Amino acid sequence: MSMQQTGTTAFADGSRPSPDAAASSRMRACVDWLLAGIEAEPDDIRNELLHQRASKTRTLMVAILASLITATIAVALTGAAWAWTWVGAELVLAALRIHLMMKDVARARAAQRTGTTIAPIWAALASVMVISAGCVQCVLSGNLALMLLAGVGLANLIGGISSRNAGTPRYGALLICILSLPFAAATLVSPIPYLFLVGLQMPLYTAGMIFLLLENHKVLLNLHRSELHNRQLAHHDLLTGLPNRVFNQKLFADLLARSGRGGVPSVHPQLVVFCLDLDGFKAVNDRLGHAAGDAVLVAVAGRLRASVRDRDFVCRLGGDEFVVLLPEITESGAASTATRIIASVTEPFDFAPDARIGASIGIAVAPRDGTTADELLITADRALYEAKRKGKGGFVIHGAHPEAKAQPANDLNTPQLRNA
Repeated sequence: MSMQQTGTTAFADGSRPSPDAAASSRMRACVDWLLAGIEAEPDDIRNELLHQRASKTRTLMVAILASLITATIAVALTGAAWAWTWVGAELVLAALRIHLMMKDVARARAAQRTGTTIAPIWAALASVMVISAGCVQCVLSGNLALMLLAGVGLANLIGGISSRNAGTPRYGALLICILSLPFAAATLVSPIPYLFLVGLQMPLYTAGMIFLLLENHKVLLNLHRSELHNRQLAHHDLLTGLPNRVFNQKLFADLLARSGRGGVPSVHPQLVVFCLDLDGFKAVNDRLGHAAGDAVLVAVAGRLRASVRDRDFVCRLGGDEFVVLLPEITESGAASTATRIIASVTEPFDFAPDARIGASIGIAVAPRDGTTADELLITADRALYEAKRKGKGGFVIHGAHPEAKAQPANDLNTPQLRNA
């Protein structure tokens, strides 16, 4: 029987996941769906929305205290077994949720704002189910004071949910329904005169709070979109979309913090820095105009991105100056990348066949040529000056071994390795 006929998922090697792994995968998919927004958003925004829920610690503490007080009052007024069970469940879940909340806070302080762990989600769902069951019992007890207390408590909790879960509207709407609808059903079947009116009103209240939740989500989403857009403007070049000088410094710091391994650059992977300058760009601007020059810069930016690995970073410092950061690459690998970049940049442009552009590159290797961003940029810039002095259209690796012979570059399409 084929795998399609059995309807069982199989791995590439023909094996099948264990029942526990499959159940865990389905549970994780369910949680991911519940925590997703109304629309697909970039990971940065999604993480911020998830963190927004975890950051409302005071709202959670007030909700835990209010539900525990309601359960305690139910014990005092009825002494029933269900009330004692409610108190016990509240204490256990309160301890669990506070513990998980403190872990979320610690994770947020460490800037790991994923907030997608399953345990807090199921703990919150369990807590809401316990509260809902307790409030239903308050109605069925026939005690008017407990009924009023339960109704006020539910209204308070639902209001808090519409705020605390604004970043996760599906999950928030589920919690609101779990709290309100069973209470409404209990009031509809209660023999107390006119209490059914509360049950008729409750679905309207539920819908109103869900609409409020969605409005809060929209406001929060617009806020995070604006923040992301502002960060994009602050850290990226408006013309090419590449990281700018400010973001280049941040990338440099992060890469240097993860780098620092010694060894011979030609053998061991290192952080390599390219300083790249376009040859002939000023002539394009003068002959074809600044609009054509801007189009060339945009096209060059695309060619640079296509010529490097996914892990590499291409930044525009301004004008026709670019910096490329290549983590974990050997000196020979960097030379191959430089050759590929120069060949790509020198290709004709369909929109401006008369635009003849080349590229010269200066290369520095950390930590041999420097241990800070400024030192590496200065060294790479010095190598770039040497590349231009020797004829342009080539690259120079600062501090390369003397046995790498210098060869003249005949034109822009013949990049060669030179020594600084």
